[in-house]
Amino acid sequence: MVCSPLPGGETPQRGWQFPREGVFFAADFPGARLTDCASLGADAFEAVVRPENLPVNDSPWFAFRVRSEREKKITLRLRCQGGSLRYRPKISLDGAQWVLLPEECYRPDAERKEALLTLETGPRPLLVAAQEPVSRVEIENWAATMERLPFVTRSTFGSSVKGVPLLRLDVGNSAAEPKVVVIGRQHPPETTGSLALMRFVECVAGDTELARRFRAEFHLVVMPLLNPDGVDAGHWRHNLGLVDLNRDWQGFAQPESRAARDQILALGEKGGLLLLLDFHSTFRDVFYTQPDSIVSAPPGFTSRWLAGIGTRVPDYRAERKASPTPTSNTSISWAHRTFGIPAITYEIGDHTDRTQLRRVAMAAAEEMMNLLLETLGQPSSKS
Repeated sequence: MVCSPLPGGETPQRGWQFPREGVFFAADFPGARLTDCASLGADAFEAVVRPENLPVNDSPWFAFRVRSEREKKITLRLRCQGGSLRYRPKISLDGAQWVLLPEECYRPDAERKEALLTLETGPRPLLVAAQEPVSRVEIENWAATMERLPFVTRSTFGSSVKGVPLLRLDVGNSAAEPKVVVIGRQHPPETTGSLALMRFVECVAGDTELARRFRAEFHLVVMPLLNPDGVDAGHWRHNLGLVDLNRDWQGFAQPESRAARDQILALGEKGGLLLLLDFHSTFRDVFYTQPDSIVSAPPGFTSRWLAGIGTRVPDYRAERKASPTPTSNTSISWAHRTFGIPAITYEIGDHTDRTQLRRVAMAAAEEMMNLLLETLGQPSSKS
């Protein structure tokens, strides 16, 4: 499929000033996206967001700042061109604590692909975003913190279209033949995927008997941010090459997917690769897997893993769906086709409760460690 750039490839506008109303909008930070803004009079404004190119997945990302010279309420008509409003906005004053805009301040119009927002503004800038952002800087800072652990090594491999080095963490015994690969953030707006990936890795790096036994026997390789350019640019779906990276695992036309492929192929040269997990976000929690009828090694891992997550989190039932056909161009189809291993897309819902997200991610890590230790003949533990 050929993707066409939208008109106006010039540097996007980063700020809009309305001195008469004393209101100012800005999209001048990494991950920001706001295409245009106009005054409608009487403290009413219109904001437009467009994707990086078309066609594109209907997951419109927006993130911007708004402030006013004095405390007041404004209304903002938020419109999407090339998509519909998938996310009810979240707001923050400090970029760290985010709350969902309440229903009484959000009136969507699905037919017109827009919503009317009521925002309380003041001299202190208010951040408005589709989801709480998980920026490239935040992921890099998290990786640098993880590196302080004695059994974690941070490095880079390859680079993005823009030349940003791609990040890699090695956790556990790097000399161990059994290996697990975790990748994430092929799609820029999918921040709940990043949140779950970080909690998953932190559990493997945790101070428990189970984690210590796993790290002694296994090598976990984490590539947490495969699309840093798209994240920085506030893209809806694609990298700077205007390609969906998770549809490039056949032709490998993009430097990010080629670099990830080469890393995984090198890891699998000796036949020790056991599992690939690819973290994403969608409307609800779901795991895309190979059917049990398709032979994978270790055998029966996927069904036992998902059942074990449900046992560890009794109020949670993982939805399971068949992955695309074995010949498709997604990461998990390529990994299963190449190595015959379980390869699973771990999708987290946009609005999954963040405490539940953490519980499930930790349960997923614990159950993975238990099951893979069993393949080495070590006794199971439910710690």
